[in-house]
Amino acid sequence: MLTGAKKTLVIKLSALGDVCLALPHIGVIIDRHVKDEIWVITSPAYVEFFSHHPRLNVAVLDRQKKIGPDSTLGKMRWVRQMRFDTIYDLQGNRTSRLLVRFSRAGWRVGTQPYPFFDVHPPAPYTAKTQQSIFDRLNDTLQAAGLPAAGVTFNLHVRKGDREKVDTWKKENRLPEKRYALLHAGSSPEWPTKQWPVERYARLAALIEDTGLRCVWIGGDEDRRVNSRLAGQIGLDATGIFSLPQLYLLAKGARFAVTNDSGPMHLLAVSGLPVYSFFGPTSWVRSQAAGQRERVIKSSIPCSPCLLKTCPPDKQHACLAQIEPQEVFSRIDSELGISR
Repeated sequence: MLTGAKKTLVIKLSALGDVCLALPHIGVIIDRHVKDEIWVITSPAYVEFFSHHPRLNVAVLDRQKKIGPDSTLGKMRWVRQMRFDTIYDLQGNRTSRLLVRFSRAGWRVGTQPYPFFDVHPPAPYTAKTQQSIFDRLNDTLQAAGLPAAGVTFNLHVRKGDREKVDTWKKENRLPEKRYALLHAGSSPEWPTKQWPVERYARLAALIEDTGLRCVWIGGDEDRRVNSRLAGQIGLDATGIFSLPQLYLLAKGARFAVTNDSGPMHLLAVSGLPVYSFFGPTSWVRSQAAGQRERVIKSSIPCSPCLLKTCPPDKQHACLAQIEPQEVFSRIDSELGISR
């Protein structure tokens, strides 16, 4: 590995879940390059994850822009002009590979065995690889001589973010560790990832019977399902919090229950116990960091199918067969919430 490097670049563009999974690995890079000027290139939506960190500088790449300094071409020129000594490509897509190939960096670390990377894991990572994305990133760090990452990350936030979360919790009478976060939605492209709404409502009733409050979280795409659920039980926090604020909200929660989603990974990186449903997607590859024992799935042979629309004859059995009492019992057996 190069010694005495002065400028280090980390590339992590998207999406929410993948960025959250990479946060602990970025923490390891920060700790190793303690004297370096460290930059992160990310998408506009995730700037807040890095912009308040005292050791990080942030550059934006907006793939929606065709021209300008924030376009892919603009960032290729910028990376080349910066003459980074070390680049860690934690994204591994076509755009990040272009940035690396034309960077003139002396030491290039990547997730795939391409010839323009100086170090990388020995085997390719394909759609058939039975390994979590988190572990693959650890393989990448270790190939570069760095230690493996833990599962959490200390996110630096603004004072105003903390004040907003604390005020909202006080207004809604949510003491520390006396509420649970539930994310019943999913990406609009993946409706098959959703555990049935009525089962979420029944689970929430079981949870609130223990004295804990249920808080429904999510973004604009989750408003309809969360409004329906909050009309029956719990508090609706849809769209109230930014991503760093949601991280802070998670720090004070007792646990979370989610579908396979981006928020699942953000909650997990805060250190919160996260119970997550997996049906059409591979829990082996997409599980939240450190939450392997909290994956909730059925054993039917068609799962994972990787289908965004469930065939009518299957009736969404991979998730519909999971009962609320079963989920509650798993949570209670670990956390003792009924006591």
